[in-house]
Amino acid sequence: MTSLFKKIIILLLVSSVTHSAGAQADINPPVPPVLIYLTLHPETGYTELKWTKSPSPDVAGYVIYYFINNEGFAIDTLFNPDATSYFNTGSAARFREEKYVIAALDSSGNVSPLSNPLNTIYLTVSADTCLGIIRADWNHYAGSPVNLIGYTIIVSENNGSFYEKGTVNPGKNSFSIENIEPGVSYCTTVRALLEGGLISSSNVTCLTVNMLRSPSWINADYATVEDGIIKLSFTIDPLSESTKYNIERKAAADPVYRVIKTLTTSSNSFSYSDTEADVKNRYLYRLASLNNCGNVTRYSNPASNILADLVYEDNKLKLKWNKYYRWTGGISEQTLYADFGNGFAEFMSVSPADSVLEIPYTDIMYSIAGKNLCFYISAREAPGQTGLQGFSKSNIVCAEPDEKIFVPNTFTPDNDGRNDFFSPVLSFSPVSYKLLITDRRNNIIFESSNPGDQWDGKNKGRHVPNGVYLWYLSAKTPSGREIRKSGTISVIRSF
Repeated sequence: MTSLFKKIIILLLVSSVTHSAGAQADINPPVPPVLIYLTLHPETGYTELKWTKSPSPDVAGYVIYYFINNEGFAIDTLFNPDATSYFNTGSAARFREEKYVIAALDSSGNVSPLSNPLNTIYLTVSADTCLGIIRADWNHYAGSPVNLIGYTIIVSENNGSFYEKGTVNPGKNSFSIENIEPGVSYCTTVRALLEGGLISSSNVTCLTVNMLRSPSWINADYATVEDGIIKLSFTIDPLSESTKYNIERKAAADPVYRVIKTLTTSSNSFSYSDTEADVKNRYLYRLASLNNCGNVTRYSNPASNILADLVYEDNKLKLKWNKYYRWTGGISEQTLYADFGNGFAEFMSVSPADSVLEIPYTDIMYSIAGKNLCFYISAREAPGQTGLQGFSKSNIVCAEPDEKIFVPNTFTPDNDGRNDFFSPVLSFSPVSYKLLITDRRNNIIFESSNPGDQWDGKNKGRHVPNGVYLWYLSAKTPSGREIRKSGTISVIRSF
């Protein structure tokens, strides 16, 4: 027989004696207390209840109930009219949700109506290895007269200290723990935050994640143009257990990447040639690692080919390109390579900040030895966080040389330092060259096969008379054109 029943029997006996003596029995139950707080203490498994005392004057104690299917089942009685809290040491709230109510008991054995119910928070977790998350779900903390502010999700990894992972508003009862790692034990609890600083805690539930380890990083080493093909290189976190990857590409102006290749490899570095890409367009590439469900777990940094463009105007070669995008270490150097007919060679260094360059044609015209002037730009990565250094080359851009000859019609060989010599002006370095100057009787006055030679207005060391002389020129350009010209040159001398 429980102590509650013993007390009730005693009270009934007292009531019976009093009634037999002529006193009227007390049959009015007390006013119920208000249950204001309920929490589980995860470390002990005990539940703690708090309430406000019944305002009735003849309260002798309080009865604690489990509340199941809208019915109270008494678990204990406190014969203390001043009691306002209770610990249930036999609670199973670590394993299921529990609901409680309480009632006031007066000295006549009358029991009040049941109080408002409160429930513990029971938390369950499950791992979704496809999405790489742990989903936490719990029942709402409901029925409290104290306003619920929200929920805080608290997590511990591998038995470490608990830390706050996130918060949700009072209307939500689920949360996703993202970026979970394989082999890690995650322990989780939820706390209901109540006005006045009260906190109601759930059970602690733990889960060890069993899934393939995704790469913590993927580096797009470079996108470069080789032999008219865009070639790619990627390096993957060596601790990764992923073996399936997507190579994705998009045109620079497109909003969406598209998969161009799905491959399976256990290597932590590999190359790929995009034979379908047009090197006259700019593209962005990235590598995506996939889990066993085919979901993306990690993207690399983007890589872009360098697209160069060349225009010849205003006697200048105008070269522009997009800067390499985007190495984790940034660009450390850029170099311009040129081919004037004898193969590509380094032409000049370019600042990493530049993407436009103008070259006066006169600076290179005598270096031209072929049919085209061709250039490409190269870029090198500065050391980044992975320690890798990428290298990228642009497409090759070419322009036809401006093969022109200008011949003056007058010169003044009077040794005044101005216009004292005559020679044709070529915009190229000729493969072959011959200049012949005669008088009107076709007597040869000057002859040369060297485009650097100039006529000083003399014939066999003596000044020729003022007058008009004939010239004949033949030259072969680097592009193979044969040029033949003739004309007159006037000699005007002041002495």
